[in-house]
Amino acid sequence: MFFVFCVFILPTIVFVILHFAAKQKTEGETPQTEPMEVCAICQEDFPLNQLLEKEVGTYGKIYCFCNECVDKLYNEFNERTGIKTGE
Repeated sequence: MFFVFCVFILPTIVFVILHFAAKQKTEGETPQTEPMEVCAICQEDFPLNQLLEKEVGTYGKIYCFCNECVDKLYNEFNERTGIKTGE
């Protein structure tokens, strides 16, 4: 009887539990239609269509930048160049 339990009943119980757990996990997730990518500066996830992609260097590494980080860099650059030129 112990042999039957270990070989047939226990694996069946484990299979059923794993099957229901996997089914509940996939039902709770919402399918993503848009690919997501991480901003290279702030490390937050954004849909790829909201990011600016730029190839950096000669080795072909592509970085993605969000609008807020691009604005911050632009403003910082204008402040530094404005101070240097006396504007």
